[in-house]
Amino acid sequence: MSIGEVVLGAFLTIILQQLSNLIQSKIVGIHHLRTDLERLKTSFEHVQEVLREVEKSQTGRDEQKCLSDLRDVAYDVNDLLDEISTEGLRRDSCHLREVRESLTEVNPKRFFFQKKVATKIREINKKIQDFRDNRGLRLPHDPSPGAAGRHGHVRPTTGILCDEIPVFGRQSEAEQVVGALTAADADWSNGNHVSLPVIPILGIGGIGKTTLAQLVFNHAHVKQHFGDRRLWVHVPRGSDVTNLTKLILESAAGGPTGLSDLNSLQNSLVKFLSKKRYLLVLDNLWNERSEQYNRVSEDWSNLRKPLLAGAIGSRILITTRNPTTAKITSTMEHPFVLHGLSDQDCCSVFAHHAFGGPAGCERNIGDLVELGKKISKGCCGSPLAARALGSHLRGADRSRFDHVLDSVSKGDILQLSESADGILPSLESTYHQLPPHLKQCLRFCGVFPKGFRFEKDVLIRLWMAQGYLGEAVKGAEDAVGVKYFNSLVDYLFFKPAHDDPSSNILPTIRHSTLVCDFPCDQQPPSSNKQASTVLSIESFYDQTRGLYTLLLAGINRKCLQLQNPVKKAARLTRLRVLDLGNCDIERLHDSIEDLIHLRYLSLSSTRIKSLPESVCNLLNLQTLGLRNCTRLEELPKNMKNMFNLRHLDLHHDDDFQMETVSTALSSMPKDMGKLVGLQTLSRFVVSKEWQCNGIKELAKLNNIHGDLRLLKLHNIQDEEEAKEADLCSKEYLTRVELQWGYGRTPKQEDGTKEEVVLRQLKVHTNLRELWIVGYKGAFFPRWIGHTSYSRLVRVRLSNCRNCKQLPPLGQLPLLEDLCVKGIDAVEYVGCSEFCGSKDGTGFQSLRVLRFESMRNWKGWYGDGACKLPALRELVIMDCPLLHSLCHCFPTQAKLFFPKVLIVL
Repeated sequence: MSIGEVVLGAFLTIILQQLSNLIQSKIVGIHHLRTDLERLKTSFEHVQEVLREVEKSQTGRDEQKCLSDLRDVAYDVNDLLDEISTEGLRRDSCHLREVRESLTEVNPKRFFFQKKVATKIREINKKIQDFRDNRGLRLPHDPSPGAAGRHGHVRPTTGILCDEIPVFGRQSEAEQVVGALTAADADWSNGNHVSLPVIPILGIGGIGKTTLAQLVFNHAHVKQHFGDRRLWVHVPRGSDVTNLTKLILESAAGGPTGLSDLNSLQNSLVKFLSKKRYLLVLDNLWNERSEQYNRVSEDWSNLRKPLLAGAIGSRILITTRNPTTAKITSTMEHPFVLHGLSDQDCCSVFAHHAFGGPAGCERNIGDLVELGKKISKGCCGSPLAARALGSHLRGADRSRFDHVLDSVSKGDILQLSESADGILPSLESTYHQLPPHLKQCLRFCGVFPKGFRFEKDVLIRLWMAQGYLGEAVKGAEDAVGVKYFNSLVDYLFFKPAHDDPSSNILPTIRHSTLVCDFPCDQQPPSSNKQASTVLSIESFYDQTRGLYTLLLAGINRKCLQLQNPVKKAARLTRLRVLDLGNCDIERLHDSIEDLIHLRYLSLSSTRIKSLPESVCNLLNLQTLGLRNCTRLEELPKNMKNMFNLRHLDLHHDDDFQMETVSTALSSMPKDMGKLVGLQTLSRFVVSKEWQCNGIKELAKLNNIHGDLRLLKLHNIQDEEEAKEADLCSKEYLTRVELQWGYGRTPKQEDGTKEEVVLRQLKVHTNLRELWIVGYKGAFFPRWIGHTSYSRLVRVRLSNCRNCKQLPPLGQLPLLEDLCVKGIDAVEYVGCSEFCGSKDGTGFQSLRVLRFESMRNWKGWYGDGACKLPALRELVIMDCPLLHSLCHCFPTQAKLFFPKVLIVL
């Protein structure tokens, strides 16, 4: 089965689920429309029947044409269902007069809409009938000679006998595994009883798992330790417990036994292994298994039963690409994850096969060796790719080297697969073992340029916009997306960028694997009817009307000459995703409302100052990205109508890095508190304007996650308004900043109002990071530093100039990073009060402590002392009157004025 068939099958399943839900929902209240939809559902089930017929045949030209036509129909149905749902949303929005009128049976708009839908359904039904009559059920069942699909062959795993080819770069890993296999049971299990230790080696295809297992299997220490009781079993694809038990028994017995039923096989295996110390290697164990966790766990339990008969010291070593298999079988805390080779080791593998090793390199022309080094870097640590390309270029001339280097540089390494010893089947094998819903999500990533960085949350929102997360419970789509993303991380498809752990990248080999079967990334669709899901382009003039996703990735977008980009994009009526981030635009055209299917709109890092009110007519919009829009002055007034909005990203990259915030946004739209589905609201600006409801808009927004920056808190009128915000109910927030405006406090208030306000702005105890900036009260409320905030890791108190005393932050058990800055009213700090205890047990986890711009701070008082056992860095800056550190810091600390960095 091709990638296209699998992904299309997953998409059809999602559409059928949506169709069933729509038929049963209250949205479709018109009898004739419901009847038409039921007919469509019956016809669409026939599309799945056609797809199953295609699966039985091979992927020839006729079948690929049929798949393309089926895909067109699937997207037609998807768009139609979306139009019906959107119309239902409009009818539910009774705030619009024309929508209220549409609720009457005589409304002509309803009549014409129903007629349009019925006409489209008839057209789709006719197309499906044509497939059944002319294509789907008349497909050949017998493959023509030579028609085997390119995914039908998988590179066989080599046996236990290592050939004379040297192994590069795995000596360290081999020693680690050998040490685990030969260690005493007590040492290996860290005191915990483990009846039969199992060490899984987990890694992607072609990374060298079997090679490492061979090194270990033939290691002198392993041979000496296990003697002739070293068993090697290569696990064929699709092996069940019975077949695998039979293979293990035959390996132990040295040949066939004639047994076939599981009970006899297990009894015989017990006799062979009883009271003997053995090593069993299961190579490629259940790579393809994608069943539920409990099913795989049950099979492993049954397979393991006779293996427990061995003597103490027996070990099982497993190689697998499947993280579920590794997790279930492992008795270690974490499986042994095998990563790619270094560039140097990869080059050594390439050179050995291309030139015959170092001696061959010396005999070859220097420029070929240099070209070889560049080619080997494109293998991204895959020894299989390095070996295959090296063998492919053995004895080749300069032109052939140049051709291969050009392909590798463009990320087209897999186009060489037919002549390079089957790189593609090995590298794609892990992909084909994924369940369909993960294939669909991963295949989407093929549109990104090689080396492109993406954030997890952004990618999940893109998946959600495409409908890849299925019919999850409303509001739970992100949780489903996180689960999918983490599964792909487990399968080693994603890895953190080495210089920015918050970003992720697709390894180049992985990226090429996806792109090789991703036609809409290789060339534009052939017609406007082709509803290709994604197209990465470099201008707005290379587009098709059938596009679902329009994003500008991996190019200098500020160099684009874009005139009225949204007006042009509005012709792409099927768009689900529109990303104009970093484009040099200042306004959004009113025609944006024509993109009724739009779920994801990003205007991040643009010069836009305001959004047209027509944006609020995008009733399906889930994500509105306004990240780093520093010139944004206002949001649309009717945002309350965008009840499908999940993510309003107003984050600035300097958030939680600078205390002073320069923001053009002066207020939030009235009644935006009705958007109870919001999960991202990165900043909220409090205003006194009569059109706004102030901070109490947050009252019902209890589903917001992550960061929240509350600005201009001096505009809160009184204690009651602060209390209505109900911050203590927002359990999913991890980082909060409470910021007052800069300026003088009126004498009649003298900070008293701020004190009662902050008392009511108590946050949830799940919080991990808290910033308080510009607070004008004289004292902090009791909740700051309370022991109930046991998850707080970082606290910053900045420019709270009137505060006379620091809160007892030493009581926070997990606090690692504390910064106190610009608190001018503090002259002395009490050790006991600050540390939260008299016995010196405060700040047990504190690693970094900073005091900055404490202009009147003179020293410490009291007899208490903080031991600060975890302190690693002490920074004191611009504290001109400070004369001693007293008891609260380690005696070895040195103090320098006026600026000092002390690293302990």
